[in-house]
Amino acid sequence: MLLAEPNAAARCDDRLEPRDFIAAFGEAPSPYVAARIRDYDFRYRRLEAAEHDACLRQIADVLRNGGHAPAGEVRFASWNDGWAAHLGQVAEDFRFSSLVPGYFGKYPVLRWQRQFIAPRDREFEYRSLSVIEDWLFDKYLRHADNVYEFGCGTGHNLFRVRAVNPAAALWGLDWTPASQEILARLNRLGIDRNLFGHRFDLFAPDQGFSLAPGAAVVTVAALEQTGERFRPFVDYLLRQKPALCIHIEPIAELLDPDHPLDSLSLAYFRHRNYLSGFLDHLRLQEAEGRLKIQMARRTSIGSLFIDGYSVVVWSPV
Repeated sequence: MLLAEPNAAARCDDRLEPRDFIAAFGEAPSPYVAARIRDYDFRYRRLEAAEHDACLRQIADVLRNGGHAPAGEVRFASWNDGWAAHLGQVAEDFRFSSLVPGYFGKYPVLRWQRQFIAPRDREFEYRSLSVIEDWLFDKYLRHADNVYEFGCGTGHNLFRVRAVNPAAALWGLDWTPASQEILARLNRLGIDRNLFGHRFDLFAPDQGFSLAPGAAVVTVAALEQTGERFRPFVDYLLRQKPALCIHIEPIAELLDPDHPLDSLSLAYFRHRNYLSGFLDHLRLQEAEGRLKIQMARRTSIGSLFIDGYSVVVWSPV
């Protein structure tokens, strides 16, 4: 989709400032997070009516005609190939940008507070996710001794943990061999000597892999891929009893089916077989005294197709 050239009245940019993220976080950003927000290029413009309608038509066309593959185990080879493409870029002259997945910034329109916006910088979407991570990792992980990211891909999210916690042992877990080779190479090259990996399948958790006492667990758009088959992983976490579990995922229960953009997001979740019933399951486990939910919040930050960066934080009891 190519956006039409805006008229003169619509050409001026807005820019997200720290105060704008209060709506997303439910609290003012810390000085650390505020500084990160100011460092990112968060300029954008509002869409004209014709552009907004074109976005709705594009989403409707995908929902009607298909074209985006469903999530699940059938995509194992695609994920492994995708991460393998990053492997060759992990060398002595390593740059963090080489770890950023290519699916960020594919579309010139994103979601912000249940509206479409057109960012000026291609990295706007990745930086939006980065700010959510900056907020959560600053809030919860500064003093964690061990942090485990499940479904870590290239490990790029773990570098944001490292930014707030220089001492923690960081573990990246993923079902693809390519992901684990990336982490091993990052360690061997000395890019992060306290970064480790382990192959782990969310659909069939390795019960022999034990988390360190007091561990923190993170997933970022990883449980998304499990559809309705997240329960084995939740059971694994309940047995392991980490101190904290942080999830940045598409959470259908937090969206409003009566809102037009939310309704399209929910339809796209179903279309792609994304995570379904996760928060309801946690709430049931909480009612049974097995865990405590500390936060369940939609940030209203997302991509063209979905409001996909909601936050759930919980701890086993």
